[in-house]
Amino acid sequence: PVFPHRRRRRRSDGAMCWRVLAGSPRRKGDAGEGSGAAKQAGAAKQAGAAQAPAASGAAGVVRVGLIADIQYADCEDGTDFEGTEQRHFRNSIEIARSAVRCWNADPVEVVIQLGDIIDGCNARLNASGDAMAKVLNTLDQCTASRRFDLIGNHELYNVRRENLASSGLRCFDDSGKTYYSAHLGGMWEAIFLDAYEHALIGMGDGEEGYMKARDIMQQNNPRVLDPSNKNWFDGLPEDLHRFVPYNGGASPEQVSWLEGALAAAAVAGRKVLVFSHVPLYEPATKKKTLIWNFQEIMRVLHSHKDTVVAVFAGHDHNGGYAVDDAGLHHVTMNSPLTAPVGSACFAVLECHDSGMARFIAHGRACVESGTNANGRAYAEIVLAKGAQNLPVEGTAIIGEAEKLSSVVAMGFTPEQARGALDMANGSVDGAIQLLVEDAVQEAPAPSERRVHWR
Repeated sequence: PVFPHRRRRRRSDGAMCWRVLAGSPRRKGDAGEGSGAAKQAGAAKQAGAAQAPAASGAAGVVRVGLIADIQYADCEDGTDFEGTEQRHFRNSIEIARSAVRCWNADPVEVVIQLGDIIDGCNARLNASGDAMAKVLNTLDQCTASRRFDLIGNHELYNVRRENLASSGLRCFDDSGKTYYSAHLGGMWEAIFLDAYEHALIGMGDGEEGYMKARDIMQQNNPRVLDPSNKNWFDGLPEDLHRFVPYNGGASPEQVSWLEGALAAAAVAGRKVLVFSHVPLYEPATKKKTLIWNFQEIMRVLHSHKDTVVAVFAGHDHNGGYAVDDAGLHHVTMNSPLTAPVGSACFAVLECHDSGMARFIAHGRACVESGTNANGRAYAEIVLAKGAQNLPVEGTAIIGEAEKLSSVVAMGFTPEQARGALDMANGSVDGAIQLLVEDAVQEAPAPSERRVHWR
């Protein structure tokens, strides 16, 4: 490809800049905060238009930003209860900021935050409000027109369910329900589940969801109801390990609603992506991190296997991926909280009008199951019936989207970056060199204006 409207040159202070020739097209994202487009976008968000359906992206592709279990807190690094998981509380928001920069560089239409936005330790520090505001402010910098937030256990450690609506989280539909569907664009429908409708956390003793959760625990793991018993798993069969307070369940009403929502999606010719904070399928996680009544939900999903494409979850910081017997893909995303400092841990989901979707990882956003996050990571997962996905050897994963963002950050459009990466066989340095050489060789020399290179 030839891109004659840019030249790179060195300024008098030694830094590099782009010479943009007069009359050349503006690249995507050149508009500043004071531009009419930027003002209109800001006004639309403030007016509540952030939840309006997004139009499909280029060539019938809907792009979605995904991140799970940020669990930010302004405190020193620590570990989990068992002392086996290193947690980098302050670094997690740096990864969220990197995610937003990526999602803005090659824009996504929708962001889905899979729950556990801040860590439960904020409640002990009396810092829940400040921590929540800091992460929400970070996510609000994304130019996506919509964001959906799921309810995780750490939300409920910090905020009672009755106060979620005023917390700034976008975890309700227009009617106030915490489980609902939303049209993403094109042929794609998202279904958001509430994995803590029945729970021992976030509710008072007399509330229906809490009372139902007590009944479930009494039948399956009564030891958790005894405050003096600190070992929830002692003598408990492994198949019952999910019955602990940090998990939860969906009501029969929610399961019945799910059946109806999937039937309606099938009639409309939609493909469905399901989102739940807590995983539904053991091979994509572990026995200790499953929604209590996953079997009921899975039966409904399998009865609509031609409509449902994939299920996305967080909760299990170690991540995992598997395909079930009905051909549904289950992606459990790793947590930025436990990602190495300086690395990435988020993804972009591309939903195509062909009915196929692609999960494009940035960093170790999804690692093979059963490896305690030490296994191979998936650079990309193709979400289609019969697709075979394999993790990549090694720990330093640079996915296609991460390469694209690196080139876009140098001042090129996504279309230019894709073309150059193809010609350079995926080499970021090679792609940038091609773009610069083409610009220098082919550019005419009319009057010019300068734009500093970022």
